[in-house]
Amino acid sequence: MLNLPYKIFNRFILLVTIMLSLSACDRRPRGVLNQNDMTIVLTEMHKTDASMMERGLTFNHYSDKAPYYKFIFKKYKITQAEFDSSLVWYSKNPRVFGNIYTKVLANLTNLQKEVKNGKYHPVDTLDLTKMRTSIWNKRMKFLLNKDSIRTHLNFDIPESNFMLGDVYELKFLQRIAPVDSSTHQRIVLRINYANGKADSISGIAYHDSILRRYTIRLHAYRKLKIKSVSVELLGSKTYKGKMNSLTDSITLIREYNVKTQDSLRKVVDMASPGYMSVPVNTTNELPRNNKKFINRRFYHPL
Repeated sequence: MLNLPYKIFNRFILLVTIMLSLSACDRRPRGVLNQNDMTIVLTEMHKTDASMMERGLTFNHYSDKAPYYKFIFKKYKITQAEFDSSLVWYSKNPRVFGNIYTKVLANLTNLQKEVKNGKYHPVDTLDLTKMRTSIWNKRMKFLLNKDSIRTHLNFDIPESNFMLGDVYELKFLQRIAPVDSSTHQRIVLRINYANGKADSISGIAYHDSILRRYTIRLHAYRKLKIKSVSVELLGSKTYKGKMNSLTDSITLIREYNVKTQDSLRKVVDMASPGYMSVPVNTTNELPRNNKKFINRRFYHPL
């Protein structure tokens, strides 16, 4: 019984020590974010970094990424100065900063699990019948300079299995220096039909030394046999010999519905010359009710 007061005293000392330690950890100067807010902001910044990398945007310095972080600061109603002060203070308190980053990594890990489980992109049963196959059979990288023999990047990919209803998706990275003397440079994705007609979507290639990721999607809507898909990654009206461009990470994907291939082939065969029951559109204009499938500005340079 004599030891009871002593045990109570020890517990009291331990409790006071813990409380002092916790208060010391949160002894922040005015203008420094608390641990919870710092965790949230850092998580958002890492998500932004990952998004930029996915789009081919890479930066070596914080100042280059700062404009993108401004949207995060605005969302959580903090200033650049508050974040900078918080970063400096937590860097001088590595144990607390380590606890924050443990929570940041946990947040990012949970987010990754949610994405894999389809939380943000629920599985559509119709999508289960869709197939995505690569049809790009050329080099994935081209560097053109003053010594290059090639002056443009035009390719034609023939395939007998291309079909009505296909969606072709072209992606690549491209950077063109201002010293490149080519004019009116363009990017074109084109579907060439067996009767000589074609549908296409085009965009502008920029001379500003910025590495951009381009994405172009084109829908095959015509009831015509497809001869080939052609690509202009670097088309131009004139070439004066001063080439300076990089085109990299080229992919061309064919997206189609596996279960409808036979029925679509019958539709195309019936619409071909020799069948009188279905008229064939022989003009190069898009039918009014099908213009929604092609938007000639539907490309995304970043």
